[in-house]
Amino acid sequence: MNDSMNHQEKNPVYVSFCTQKGGASKSVFTTLAASYLHYEKGYNVAVIDCDYPQWSIHKMRKREAEQLQANVFYRRKAEVLFQKLNKPAYPVVPFVPEKAMARVSEFLANESQRYDLVLFDLPGRSE
Repeated sequence: MNDSMNHQEKNPVYVSFCTQKGGASKSVFTTLAASYLHYEKGYNVAVIDCDYPQWSIHKMRKREAEQLQANVFYRRKAEVLFQKLNKPAYPVVPFVPEKAMARVSEFLANESQRYDLVLFDLPGRSE
């Protein structure tokens, strides 16, 4: 990993995977890219889920958290994994598309963590 990217003090790079077609696996691709970049490549990544009203990534993360709360076996496996990685899960934050940029700026300003990349999951249609 590029050391200057790892310790940057500048703004993060914003990336979106978008197409007007619904059901084109944008959420899947965003999740895969975020996980690879965060856990495998060591970048600090945040995901902004703007795919209102589905918010697929946000809902998936919520289900994962509920599963970890309900099941000691999975909770322990997650603890071991995150200790091994020495890295917490990347945040997934839901915002409506119209307000996403302003809200992302607020989110980043209030975080102690500095992010290298912010990935946006955008809706397939514009209304």
